[in-house]
Amino acid sequence: DSNVHFLAQTGKSVIFAFMDTQEQYEQFYSFWNRVLSDNGFEVLSGEFKDGFAKINYSSKSGQVVRHFWADKMDYNAKDESAIAALKDELTSALSSRGMKTLAVIRVNNPAFRPTFVIYYAAKSASSPEKEKILRQLKKGEDIDFELLADKVDFVKKDSSFSLVYIGKELGFVSKLAVDEKSADSKIEEYRKFLSENKKEFIASKVKPLDEPFVSNGNTFRYLVNIYFFQ
Repeated sequence: DSNVHFLAQTGKSVIFAFMDTQEQYEQFYSFWNRVLSDNGFEVLSGEFKDGFAKINYSSKSGQVVRHFWADKMDYNAKDESAIAALKDELTSALSSRGMKTLAVIRVNNPAFRPTFVIYYAAKSASSPEKEKILRQLKKGEDIDFELLADKVDFVKKDSSFSLVYIGKELGFVSKLAVDEKSADSKIEEYRKFLSENKKEFIASKVKPLDEPFVSNGNTFRYLVNIYFFQ
């Protein structure tokens, strides 16, 4: 329960966290200084002010530290062996793609679902959305996996509505349409919106609804799913 102050968030070439005391910061700094130094990163500076701790680092090879919380994945959080198996699955997936795991912190604190956070090395990119890192797409709607299979690297089809993958940040929207013509025009409108906002359209799919949905006098018969890179 006492390790929450070690849970760093990761930024451009910085790791940071919020904590209460100088003692916690010293523990945080000692831990992360060792992890970074042992893995070929150069620690440039550390700072603790007004409850905010940060460590700046650099890497000659253009590597950055990134992290992944597993708490939104589908596993039995009451079963330590299930948590351990998922941890092994994710770290193995990273390792097989040349992305070294730097630290795994087990989170067992009343504020969180029992879980773990993986910290690993990745290549930096021009913006956070373009980094090919471990991510999760989970928006509540079923995912059309076949539309994404050649766009991102699947790590785990976690459920019908959850995909853990390595790649650039995926975006996903669903829209309702009264008929196929309306569905097509909604796709075109959204493609235009994406283009204007310098986002990359991936694919779309139009599906008939199991049951028509009536709202504000309109009877919607189709669901439009649109996928894009942020």
